[in-house]
Amino acid sequence: MVAAVDKFLAAKSYHASMSMGPGAATETDFVAPDRMRVRLGAVGDQVLIGDTMYVTVQGKTRKQPAPGGGVAGTRSREKVLGNLQTLKVAALGSETLAGTATRKYKVENSQPNKTSSTFWVAADTGYPVQAVNVAEVGGKTYTSTLKYSRYNDPSIRIEAPAVK
Repeated sequence: MVAAVDKFLAAKSYHASMSMGPGAATETDFVAPDRMRVRLGAVGDQVLIGDTMYVTVQGKTRKQPAPGGGVAGTRSREKVLGNLQTLKVAALGSETLAGTATRKYKVENSQPNKTSSTFWVAADTGYPVQAVNVAEVGGKTYTSTLKYSRYNDPSIRIEAPAVK
């Protein structure tokens, strides 16, 4: 599982779709080394380039410092898996997911927050294709589903939007 996360972190680009129950999914594109675009549906869009964030809401774009170190602050084993010292991984066998042969894993951690995730990793490429995450934060439980695609796709491009 750690090898799949390392491969994910080394990808030149990818697309991810995240859903948290009813409502529109959040669409994210990443281009190495430090560009990310997050489409939040009716809420607006965010583009992060290095330590700068562009926020577009209702057609107006503003430029501001990115929180938490920008894209680099999200790209580590620890950000994906939590504390490696308290990490527990169990192989759950093989499963076909949306026509893709995968290996399925249960990943649990207690630090920095209590999390439980199920990962599906493509058998042929070693890249994660889906993750269902359950986290307890502040006494509340949150579930999210992430679907990953378009690894190393050179057509994914992210440019700074015009500030208006």
